[in-house]
Amino acid sequence: MQRPQLHPDEDRGARALSTVVDTHTHFIPLEFVEFLRTGGEGMGLEVVDRDGRDPLVAHDNGLQYPVFGLFHDPAEKLAAMDRDGIDMSLSSISPSLFLYELEPAQTLRAHQVINDAGVSYAERSGGRIAMLATVPMNDPELAAQELRRAVGELGYVGVEIGPRVGDTMLDDERLDVFWTAVTELDVPVMLHPYMNMVSKPGPDLRGYHLANVVGNPFETYVAACRLIVGGVFDRHPTLRVQLVHAGGAFAYQVGRLSHAYEAREDTREVAERDPMDYLDRFLFDTIIFDPVGLKFLLERAGPDAVLFGTDLPFDMADLSPLETLPKIADPVAAEKALGGNALRAYKLSPPA
Repeated sequence: MQRPQLHPDEDRGARALSTVVDTHTHFIPLEFVEFLRTGGEGMGLEVVDRDGRDPLVAHDNGLQYPVFGLFHDPAEKLAAMDRDGIDMSLSSISPSLFLYELEPAQTLRAHQVINDAGVSYAERSGGRIAMLATVPMNDPELAAQELRRAVGELGYVGVEIGPRVGDTMLDDERLDVFWTAVTELDVPVMLHPYMNMVSKPGPDLRGYHLANVVGNPFETYVAACRLIVGGVFDRHPTLRVQLVHAGGAFAYQVGRLSHAYEAREDTREVAERDPMDYLDRFLFDTIIFDPVGLKFLLERAGPDAVLFGTDLPFDMADLSPLETLPKIADPVAAEKALGGNALRAYKLSPPA
């Protein structure tokens, strides 16, 4: 895929987009694979080695996936980025490895291995890969401590979390110590679906990959709604949250939440304002596979809140906005979405 050509510049002639930033990619470091081999007892995970093939990470619930080169080899990832016309990538752990169901000390050990490995991964990219931390949300104090270490000591630019922690929702006030750390460090939070990846689907989502196709957007929608009506944004007014997969169902159903806020006393018992007034607290990536939906998202969220993302290296990745954004948006909005917004939101410096 060739880099998209954008607006002509009267002073310099036609030019290509200055910096393309993919805000949604995943990694699984080999250091974590080795950790599972040597010290991962009791985590519900194991490594399945296969002669001449990439190892598998296998979960007790039957989920398994190969750890192929694009998950851990910066050279292989950079070659793919060059092929696709991407200058920089934000990388975060595969959400199946949030491990919130473990004892917090186990989750912390695993996440420290992952976060430490991410430093080397980014350094070997020559400034083209930046990292989002993973933290043990099953213990908010430990999550805040690990986030401060990842950002303050390791140079991470944000954090990726799941939409809930078991039965604890993101608006639970016990998580406020984590949200406080986020706002003090002034980094964005990427909210990524999780439960449908590690849980057995009910009959409605069984088969046809519907746990991903339908379940993941629903998880994001619920979590985003709870951040609003549960008062998280009121308690932490500088918090900014990136919703993956174009916000799931949220951007397209927030009007229903707004109506409920007016019609139902229970919907407005905590949040100080109409849900529509909190839209500027969210960022949205472009993974929607549909130019009509992407154009609506640009109108709903505004040109400063949409960030290019792919979900690479998974098979549900979406590279199409590289071509469709310059066609459906004005040149300034397209350039913001493909790179400028990410550089600003995550305080990134373009690679040399």
